[in-house]
Amino acid sequence: MQYKKSVSDHAGTAAGITFMTLEDETGFVNLVLWPNVFKRHATPAKTATLLGVTRTLQVEQAVVHLVADRLWQPRLHHDLTTVPSRDFH
Repeated sequence: MQYKKSVSDHAGTAAGITFMTLEDETGFVNLVLWPNVFKRHATPAKTATLLGVTRTLQVEQAVVHLVADRLWQPRLHHDLTTVPSRDFH
């Protein structure tokens, strides 16, 4: 699956848990980063245009969560700055 990272929130009331909303043509998925995962992968979490996620998938009552184990930045053969942004709505 390919997702666009659209929202990031590091709420103080979330006990250090970071939530991101990822979006593609089919809808949204919630990415959950526990504090230790965010700390280990803070640079790609904060700066990556395209974010790779190794994760555990959780589905509860049609709500999908990806609980991140590892973040990484995919290597591409072309520059993303030359690709126009897509609006799915």
